[in-house]
Amino acid sequence: MIKLIKANLDRQSKAVLLLSMLLQEEFSLLMNKDPQGVTGVELVIQELMRQISAERMSLKSFIQKIDPAAQRLGQVLPAIEDGQRKDIEKLLGRIDEHEQKCGVQATKNHQLAQALLEQSSSMLDFLHKEITPKEQNVYSARGRYFNPKPQASLINGRL
Repeated sequence: MIKLIKANLDRQSKAVLLLSMLLQEEFSLLMNKDPQGVTGVELVIQELMRQISAERMSLKSFIQKIDPAAQRLGQVLPAIEDGQRKDIEKLLGRIDEHEQKCGVQATKNHQLAQALLEQSSSMLDFLHKEITPKEQNVYSARGRYFNPKPQASLINGRL
């Protein structure tokens, strides 16, 4: 069972490392303003997250086979012999390190995506204001263009 737990943690470590790389790729695509590329990477990230979640559920079932009352790996670690426990703790440390990097990179990606959204929204608002007619009475009731300036006329009269 310990062998299965180690293999699971090793897969999780590699998956979280891959997640970190994908988040860096997403950041570079955001910097290059490539929305189709970002969408593709985002779909891969979501699938990878689903797989990581499945691995964690699998790990939980392995843990419960060792101790049915245990919910976390830390609850069964004291029962594992020293050599194997150190290997598991090393894998856990590596996973934690990769997760920290992922968290920082995800925050950067979110901030950049938010800034790009605000920039695009501001540009659209500006363009909308520029093409919107300044006067509200552009067309008459009959659907013809309203000319606010009166036609030129001759003035007759005395001074």
